[in-house]
Amino acid sequence: MAARFFLPALALVGSALAQCDGPEITINSSEDADAISSCETYDGDVIISSEASGQLSLNGVERISGDLRCTNASQLTAINADQLSQIGGIFDLEELQIMSSLQMSALVGVNQIRWIALPALQSLNFAQGVARANQVYISNTGLTDLAGIELEQVAAMDINNNQYLRTINVNGLTNVTQSLSFSANGMNLEIEFPNLVNAANLTFRNVSSISMPSLSEVPGSMGFYSNAFESFAAPNLTTAGNTIAFVDSPSLTNISFPSLERIGGGVIIANNSELTSLVGAFDSLETIDGDINFYGTFEAVSFRSLIDVKGASTVYTSSSNTSICDLFEGAKDNQIIKGEVTCVTESDNTAGNGSTTGSGNGSGRNNQNAAVSNFAYSAPLAGIAALITAVLFI
Repeated sequence: MAARFFLPALALVGSALAQCDGPEITINSSEDADAISSCETYDGDVIISSEASGQLSLNGVERISGDLRCTNASQLTAINADQLSQIGGIFDLEELQIMSSLQMSALVGVNQIRWIALPALQSLNFAQGVARANQVYISNTGLTDLAGIELEQVAAMDINNNQYLRTINVNGLTNVTQSLSFSANGMNLEIEFPNLVNAANLTFRNVSSISMPSLSEVPGSMGFYSNAFESFAAPNLTTAGNTIAFVDSPSLTNISFPSLERIGGGVIIANNSELTSLVGAFDSLETIDGDINFYGTFEAVSFRSLIDVKGASTVYTSSSNTSICDLFEGAKDNQIIKGEVTCVTESDNTAGNGSTTGSGNGSGRNNQNAAVSNFAYSAPLAGIAALITAVLFI
């Protein structure tokens, strides 16, 4: 008699377990999602169909071992999954034109975030905040900030073409192991990473302000292109493993790397029309493993501690201050710069576009620079006679 009741019960348990064991489930509605609502962990991929519409609720499930995906669901307005805390695969949302609500109050960990073309999504309802993710890619959304993305560490983060994005403040982020990139977002985007210490590679385009006061090491490159900020400082950065570049930022007037001692690549500073002085920008810099490429309106340049440039030096400035060329030619004579030196003043090639119009290669050279062991400071033109003075820092 007991067996008559035990065997059906065992069958029900086996059926429930089978529903929690993928490899995948396709969901068209909240009713379809109820099939896995008893699963603490769904072992596989959860795919929300393109036929889904209105508000879809994914209740009960706390962990998805695979992906959570939804693409081209043109009538879907909201996704709610308040118990879901972890997604082991890709959280992939693409081409959801009217989805305006994404509520996942318990979500804290995701392997990858990939959100593309979510124009109606203006904010995230992530009460706990996503603290763990390997990769984050967010493009073409209506988000105004990234509140709810509370990462402590990430391999790669790429945020681009989010036209309404105005602020990014990820307080907990301390380490980026591959790359951090921002481009073509809101015109007045302000970025703050107050506790970021190590970032493998950094790229910023079309940004109005950047703050990274704790940054101390960049094993790769740092690139700043077409930005709107007036100044940039990395007060604690000591090493950069590859090239540092500031290009095409018309409002830039000041850069400061007071603790930077070594650049593993080159330095590129080009077409920043208001950046007329590089005095004090790199006062602790001792070694550049690559090339120096300066194109701009520089009136004065200094490298107070520089003793080794393994590559070449190319300088084009609209200034008539020929002591700038004295500086670089003197460094070549002292074998500080190991490669070729090209220096042209009164040049119209301030953007690095290949034009060579100017007043010659290192004209006005002052041989007293041959006696110095470190780079000198080229003083800006001053006085009625436009006197040129080389103030040496030995």
